[in-house]
Amino acid sequence: MLAFALTLLVSFPAPEVSINVFGVLLTFSLNFSTLTILLTSLLAAAGMDWLLQSHPDWEGQVPRLVSARHWVVPVLTTFVIGVALENFQGEVFWWVAYILGSLLLLAVFIAEFNVAKVDGIRHPIAMIIVTGLSYALFLLMVVAIYSVNLRLYIRLPLVAIGALMVISRSIYLRLGAWYPLWGLACSLVVSEIAVGFHYLPLSPLQAGLIIVGLTYSLTGVVSGIKESRSGLDFWAEPVGMLGVLTLVGLIWF
Repeated sequence: MLAFALTLLVSFPAPEVSINVFGVLLTFSLNFSTLTILLTSLLAAAGMDWLLQSHPDWEGQVPRLVSARHWVVPVLTTFVIGVALENFQGEVFWWVAYILGSLLLLAVFIAEFNVAKVDGIRHPIAMIIVTGLSYALFLLMVVAIYSVNLRLYIRLPLVAIGALMVISRSIYLRLGAWYPLWGLACSLVVSEIAVGFHYLPLSPLQAGLIIVGLTYSLTGVVSGIKESRSGLDFWAEPVGMLGVLTLVGLIWF
């Protein structure tokens, strides 16, 4: 958060980086805010890893794979905070977003620390908080991405990576195991929908609600398959959530 505060004082000209991919010229602008978001996201992962070293269950010997799964939500949180602060820069709302972002990041670190102990008394509550925050942050991320005028080749990987992070983390919290192929397949479906929304006259909030509803539904489908559910028990959660969020997005917004 100190790094984000420094963006009010430090700046430099934004150089443009051009890459030629199969005859297509891709141009990226690297300003100070963009670099800050990338570096603070890495810092959030390192900070979460450092906190887990003090967890009483591991006594400083945290398996790397176990530690890595707790980086997802802090990194996503930091990215969303950075994007929000960049959009509000120069306005009074910047300080509101900064204070709320600081509290949100603190809550995420606490929840991830408590969800690390599977048999702990705080684990169920922490798991609900982490899952809810993941989808809320993904919604804010998608809305922010669709609110700015980004080219499709920039917008698409951001949505795909965010969906992969949220789906993989949610599946693990539900089932207690990683299913990378399922996560990749689900993120590919979300990416295809995101491509279509790029050309439709939808508001950022409408696109965000539908994409998040689809992401949650796909997570529910994977969980239902792995838990061998069938019938109404299988379809009620994914179809219900997708239908509710789609109706909310299309009718009220």
